[in-house]
Amino acid sequence: MNKGFTLVELITVIVLIGIISVFAVPRLSGSEAFSVMGARDAGLSVARQVQLRAMQQEDPSDRCNALFVTATRMGGSSDTDCQWQDDRSDVVDLSDSQVRISPVHTFYFDLLGRPVSADKTRLCTDASGCKITLTQSASSASICLNSEGYFYACD
Repeated sequence: MNKGFTLVELITVIVLIGIISVFAVPRLSGSEAFSVMGARDAGLSVARQVQLRAMQQEDPSDRCNALFVTATRMGGSSDTDCQWQDDRSDVVDLSDSQVRISPVHTFYFDLLGRPVSADKTRLCTDASGCKITLTQSASSASICLNSEGYFYACD
């Protein structure tokens, strides 16, 4: 009796390895995709934190409770009038990385957590909502916000 693998078994293993590599290698190759995904997840957390803090305030148009999105920073206000401490957890600062954020925008939130402008006009009301995109070279990840105030990871 011959010992070894049949041709069918070998081809099956090669096909399975090929399928796994198509999905796994892009996720694991290079730090760019990891940096963008990590920044997106941190941004989601910060956005939700700022939104919750704004919902607990009486004036939703208060700059201290707004979500500021710039090209390298996402989070609560940096105004000195807000008297925030240096060890804040509501800011993602990407100035030391290659990850960039767009578009630049300021979100205020009403008492229900819905996004509004400084003059209390509702935002993100169209079907696609609002989208914040984080990019680094060819990698990108997005955070979406719908009109009811739900932040989620999107493409």
